[in-house]
Amino acid sequence: MIEKIEGIETCVNLVELELYDNKISKIENISHLKNLKVLDLSFNNIKKIENLEGFDQLEKLYLLSNKIKIIENLNFPNVTMLELVNFDYLQFI
Repeated sequence: MIEKIEGIETCVNLVELELYDNKISKIENISHLKNLKVLDLSFNNIKKIENLEGFDQLEKLYLLSNKIKIIENLNFPNVTMLELVNFDYLQFI
């Protein structure tokens, strides 16, 4: 059960990152993954969607079943699939 995203600093060419069904509470340490096309952080403990600026290649973003309350800077020109389900209260900033 991963609690923190770490140890992927050398994976700069990664195009798909699936870390669903863990205990991650913060989106961090992935800003260097500019080639990501798929990011799946579903079924974690994320409360705030942040630190996702500059992912222009991203096509699919999955954040199902988290504890999301706030979304910041959600701007992905190539996203064709965005899944945000099971939230109580959501504030866009």
